[in-house]
Amino acid sequence: MTKDSKGFYGFISTAIFTKLLMNVTRRMVYPFAPAFARGLDVNLAAITSVIAVNQATAVLGPVGASFADRYGYKLLMLFAIGLLTVGTFAAGLIPLFSVLMICLFLSGLAKAIFDPSLQAFIGEYVPYEHRGKVIGISEMAWAGSTLAGIPLAGIVIERFSWQTPFFIIGSISLVCFFLILKLMPEDTKVSPEMSAGPNQSSTGPGGGILANWKIIVRNRQVRGILGFSFFMALANDNLFVVYGAWLEQSYGLSLAAIGFGTILIGISEILGEGCTALFSDRIGLKRSVIMGTGLSAAAYLLLPAADMGLHYVLPALFMVFFCFEFTFVTSMSLSTELVPDLRASTMSAFYAIGGIGRVIGAFAGGLIWTAYGLWGISLVSGIGSIIALVIMLTGFHSQEGTGNNRHFK
Repeated sequence: MTKDSKGFYGFISTAIFTKLLMNVTRRMVYPFAPAFARGLDVNLAAITSVIAVNQATAVLGPVGASFADRYGYKLLMLFAIGLLTVGTFAAGLIPLFSVLMICLFLSGLAKAIFDPSLQAFIGEYVPYEHRGKVIGISEMAWAGSTLAGIPLAGIVIERFSWQTPFFIIGSISLVCFFLILKLMPEDTKVSPEMSAGPNQSSTGPGGGILANWKIIVRNRQVRGILGFSFFMALANDNLFVVYGAWLEQSYGLSLAAIGFGTILIGISEILGEGCTALFSDRIGLKRSVIMGTGLSAAAYLLLPAADMGLHYVLPALFMVFFCFEFTFVTSMSLSTELVPDLRASTMSAFYAIGGIGRVIGAFAGGLIWTAYGLWGISLVSGIGSIIALVIMLTGFHSQEGTGNNRHFK
């Protein structure tokens, strides 16, 4: 990283912008689903099925991203951008429902490969004491898609057509492909024989996918962080899918007013990511995750107490999503050091298990809201966060006193 800092930061900036393009492609189907349905002459249920296909790609991410540990981060990241480019150009040029489904499948798969590969690359090139800052900055692309990308996409759809944003994204992603090809340093793999720790073997990055997964599964810290990812994601989506219904039913807000809540979430996300970048390294990544998880659990459990008016509810929602984003992004930074030889495999598993948690949380949230209302949502999300913390601490505590745990403070 220090040999060519200007080139490295140029690459990081391009990678962050590429992540933003992937996030916009994946997220804009939610607010603009009616426009897609009208443009394709299908019902709204058909568009929601596309959303389900998009979410399912998180489970396929480990299969693709695990190749990064064997063939290099650069190759996999370029491959992911290629998937995004092909998919978005196809959707922009061919107005068919099947093409839109393929586009969103490819864009979801691209993100599932690109994100863990980038974070693994950061884990290899950025010193541990600065890793929270760099990963926190990179994750601002998620909030940026809500604050800037999606509103701009809405303007383009209104003035032109639902296909136009895809064509624009495809064109820009093609430029990003060549920029990353030029700016990204070549991979420098660490020799497995030289770096194998107590929970690693000499199989290492070149030993094949099955061998990589055997190493990961044997690592208790990895199992702890995967359990953490599952329950934290479940807790968050359990609330996310019903907060709009809560505001509409309890306070009679219009769809436009609920849309303001999306901007509020975007602000809370970018502040959470900013705090990760500014403070997590100073506090310590593990301590930051513990503190953030505790605050998240408290924020979920206090939601019913805030249900007395919008001037209480909106700040309460802000705190929920702020605490979650700070905690989850910091946990990504922590995860990059668990199995240094297999960072991409570890991070792709982190995303995959979290994706499964989101799907279950979204499905459960609707049922819990119908049966038990806000109290049920609050309890499930709060208890889920507590379970996440217990699982993570159990996994890390089992490694106390070993060299593998010396950095995790």
